[in-house]
Amino acid sequence: MEKKPCRVLITGSFDPITKGHEALVSFASSLFEEVVLGLFRNPEKTYLFTEKERLSMLRAVAKGYPNVTVVASSGMVADFVKENGIACILKGVRNEKDFAYERAMADYNLAHGGVPTLLLPASEEVAHISSSLVRAALAEGKLPRDLLPEAVIPTAMKKIGGFPK
Repeated sequence: MEKKPCRVLITGSFDPITKGHEALVSFASSLFEEVVLGLFRNPEKTYLFTEKERLSMLRAVAKGYPNVTVVASSGMVADFVKENGIACILKGVRNEKDFAYERAMADYNLAHGGVPTLLLPASEEVAHISSSLVRAALAEGKLPRDLLPEAVIPTAMKKIGGFPK
């Protein structure tokens, strides 16, 4: 039997992409033939970074991984996976709250998209990192370099006026 190319989808709003997200991308890139990094728009969310900025940051991080592509979608993940030949979805989980939320989403995507979701516990090094934590620091004019991929720093600096406290 011939092995088919395996495409995995990592989804999120990435407001902004963090070192935790980058760790997940790095892991997926080493394991799967193709990684699709999907920026999914959620009309119920308010974003600090524009969609253009978030896509730019995703592309900057993805540049380091030759088998990673970046896409944006306003549709449902379940529809996207069916339409794009995705074999599975990969989500990182930091804690029990993340697990409960992602498990519910995984169940929905399996039922409606026919694609399983792999839930990967975050490593100790990145389990404390969240986009919310980064946004809170930026709102105070601080640049949390330890939470952000190097490729994201210039965009984050612009958001705080270029002069971190």
